[in-house]
Amino acid sequence: MKTYGELIRNIRTNKGLTQKEVYLNIISKSYAIEFEKGSHDISLRLLEQILDRLMMEIGEFFYIYRGYRPSNHDEFINKYSKAGNSNDLESLIKLYHELHQKEDLTSKVHLAEVRSRIRLMKHFNLTGKFEKNVILTEDIETITNYLNNLQSWTLQEMQLFTNTLNYIDCEQKDILFKSLIKSMKKYEAYAPGRDIICVMLTNMIHELIIINKISYAEILLENLNNLSSQYQTIFFKIVYKYYNGLIKIKRNNKEEGTKLAQSAIDVLYEFDQPYQAKTLESLLSQILD
Repeated sequence: MKTYGELIRNIRTNKGLTQKEVYLNIISKSYAIEFEKGSHDISLRLLEQILDRLMMEIGEFFYIYRGYRPSNHDEFINKYSKAGNSNDLESLIKLYHELHQKEDLTSKVHLAEVRSRIRLMKHFNLTGKFEKNVILTEDIETITNYLNNLQSWTLQEMQLFTNTLNYIDCEQKDILFKSLIKSMKKYEAYAPGRDIICVMLTNMIHELIIINKISYAEILLENLNNLSSQYQTIFFKIVYKYYNGLIKIKRNNKEEGTKLAQSAIDVLYEFDQPYQAKTLESLLSQILD
């Protein structure tokens, strides 16, 4: 594997930039020469300044450094999300067995997360309903114990909470959500963070509607609408439309609400997302019963 300096040199020369253009007022010429040879290390602060000169985000740099591979966490999330969103039980079970071979705390938490999703999906495929009582108590405890020990939240913990909040009881969920709100605000201007927050709000709104906390759901729904103003977040606009429909039903405007919610479901079917569409159909049927 190349050192950071050797990779920087490759990127710099491929962009046709001189050492002076990249390193001026950051590090000396002699240090830059040794850095690009792999003989000298550099601080993360200086590395970020150098990457700014190369017009490159630090996340992309590490992606290239790993040989154009995602981080272990991103690889897990990619597999987990793809399998979960497409109702691919076989892939989820394969991911479960991969995690089962590891002993670190993060893997144990993800193991509980994946096993819970497997049990939910199996039950949904049999009954057409999501019922959290099929999840093992030990898995819920593993997840909540980890989250309760946090002093501050970063994106990976927010993503874990987002993926598992419908497993957690209402009181505990409320405590955790209030704990992460301050951290959440800090990430709204950061694109990857904004995406995670939008999913989190979507899942929270879902849960609040089920337990009939409509006013609280309306507040979060407006937050979701404000955060999903860019075209990349069009999925959350569809979600906004759907949950707005459910709230109208709850507010005794059944005809208009049903029409709104169903139109969002129809869009998901049209864009080849049948599992997501069926999930929303299930909740709509539950609300209308």
